[in-house]
Parts: sequence; structure tokens; C-alpha cells
Amino acid sequence: MKKTILYISLTISSFLALVSCKNELEVLAPGKEMVSVYGILDVTQPVQNIRINKVYLNDKDALVSAQDANDINYGPGELTVSLQRFYTGGTSQQLTTMGNPSKKEIVLTETVVATQGGTFNSTQRIWQTTDKLYHDGEYKLIIKKTATGEEIASAQNLIIDSVSTSAANAMPFVYFPTNIAVYPNHGQYITSGSGITPSSKYIDYSILIASPVIKFISIKNAKVYDVVMRFHYSDSLTTTSIPAFHYVDFNFNSVNGNITKIGEALNVSFLANEFYTNLEREINKQTVPNLKNRKALYMEYIIYAGAESLYDFLQVNAPSTTIAQDKPYYTNIKGGVGVFSSRSSSAVTKDLISGFIDKIACNPNTFPLLFCDFTTGKPRATSCP
Repeated sequence: MKKTILYISLTISSFLALVSCKNELEVLAPGKEMVSVYGILDVTQPVQNIRINKVYLNDKDALVSAQDANDINYGPGELTVSLQRFYTGGTSQQLTTMGNPSKKEIVLTETVVATQGGTFNSTQRIWQTTDKLYHDGEYKLIIKKTATGEEIASAQNLIIDSVSTSAANAMPFVYFPTNIAVYPNHGQYITSGSGITPSSKYIDYSILIASPVIKFISIKNAKVYDVVMRFHYSDSLTTTSIPAFHYVDFNFNSVNGNITKIGEALNVSFLANEFYTNLEREINKQTVPNLKNRKALYMEYIIYAGAESLYDFLQVNAPSTTIAQDKPYYTNIKGGVGVFSSRSSSAVTKDLISGFIDKIACNPNTFPLLFCDFTTGKPRATSCP
């Protein structure tokens, strides 16, 4: 894998020196088109997406060009985009698609999607595939001009498998519901069984000064890990009997791993009271007309693992904390700019212990949100310490 960091700067004095030599000098010469690529393969997802744009100089204002779909997008059928797979360090093409014993190249399908508005036009052309990727080896991205067959850009990157949750003591228990009418909806309490107790298998953040720890184990080729604690809940409205399901995320700072180590114990921790303050802050961003009450459902823990190239890309493009004028630029695209990398995700869910549900209902931060307690299934009349 080739990585490049470019440092680009242009001073006013050098610009004036150029234009003073000859009045007719065209500082903006005809631009050479370049490919911009953003593609993060994720073997845990059903669809892989690659976004490819045009990058070149023209005589328009930069912000005007960014809003012009024709300036940033390639035309229909103009590009052929494919994926090949290799064993790490090898040069012979391998099978690309799990379940297909002969396929050695994936040709991606192009489509147009609408993205959120911003600096760039919201109409974006992307290339995607639903082929199920292998969890090992390297995938190579190849971009060609369809009319000529000319390869204009390529990139190759290691694939990332998902984090195993079986050894993570803080979140090993995936408990699927057997009776969805029971509150909480996600499951029922286990009161007997070998080594199974509510205190060991259910989440309890009712002690506000406690510092819970979420543990996980590092995997091969992963450099950066992001942990998300996702709280699932439902809204009941006065105007309908059908609940609306929502969630609130608690995001942690990224954790850096050692790509040469496998099975390294990593973790994130937090103060339990921060769960309640985060829940209050995020739910209060919403306006819910005709709210009758809310129910706490279950907790989901998601671990995202990213390759070293993704880590480098994020580090270089992080907000600057210095007054330096020269900002580095990262790319691992041969013949273009951008990033082609890989990541994965894994998740487990856990039900909430009854005391935790009661604390959500009465905690001073979350009491006004009208969460039901466990015993009565109704909101509390008063808050608790």
C-alpha cells in the first residue's frame, strides 16, 4: 500500500512574481482532470459504496463549481469500477465473492444518490456492490475510462474483520426476546441457570459515581477503534397506540491499537452519571408532540475497527490545533486523491436491570423525559436523588 502526504502552499509574493513577468500570462491554465475517491469497505455490511468525483481547475469560483453536479460528477457509464482480491503480499488474483466459486472480479454498479446539502452538490454518483466480501486478504480498487479501457486510478488495502465480542466480559450476552409484551420489550429476566444471574448479565448504571468499563479485544490489521453505547427506547403518544422506536448514542473517544498485536485487551470507561446527562441533552434536541410516556428498552454496544490507512486519513484531516499555514494532505489513491480503506463493525445487546430502569425514570436529569419505571410501567410522580 502506498501512502502519500503532500504539503501544498502558495504565497502572495510568488503569485505576484509570476503575473508581473508577462501581462498575458494565464495563471489558470487548462486543468488536468484528477479522480477523487472515497471508499471504505466494510465486510459486515450488505452493500459496499465507493464515491468517485472529478477534481480539476476551471475558471469558476470554487464554491460555484462544488455546487455544479456536472463539474463534480462523471457522466453515466463514463467509468468502469471494479474490485479484485489478493492474498496479503501476493500478486495472483483470488476469489472476490463468498459463495461464488469462480468470480475473481466484482464490477460495481453505478447509481445516483441524494446526500445532505453543504459545500458540494447533493447529487452524487456512487458505485456499489451487494457481493459478500471475504474477511481476509486485500482488495484492489480499479477505475477505468469505459470508452478506452484506460486505467486512471487504483488503490489497494487490507480488509478488516469484525471484533469478537465473546471474550468481552462487559458485553458478552446477546439476549433475544421471548415475549415482546413484557417490559422491557427486549427480553425477560433470567432467574436461574448455571452461572446466570441478573447482576452478571444485565446492565446496571444506577450507581451514579461508578465508572463502568466497556471491554473488547483487538483484531488483526486494525489500528483505530470507535465505541458507541446506544440506548434504545420507545415513545408512546396520546394520539396512537403504536409506539415509536428511537435510540440515543453515547460516543467515546477513539482508541488506538497496535496493528502488530492480536488479542490485546482494550477498553473505554465513563462516569455512570454521564449516561443520564447525555440522554437528557440528546432527547431534548427533539420535539415530540402528544408525548404520553417513554420506555427504556435495551442497550446496544457497537465496536467499529478501522485499518491503518483510515486512521492516517482521519488524523491528517482532523481539525488543526496549531497556527501552521501548511496543512498536510493524505491520499493512498494511485492516480488520484482520497482514501480507499476498510473497517468493520460488531454489536451486542443487553437488557437493563430493573433498578437501572427505575433510576432512568426518577434521575433528576431524565425525570422530566417521562420514562416509565419497572414496577408500575408508568412515569414517576417525583424525582429521586
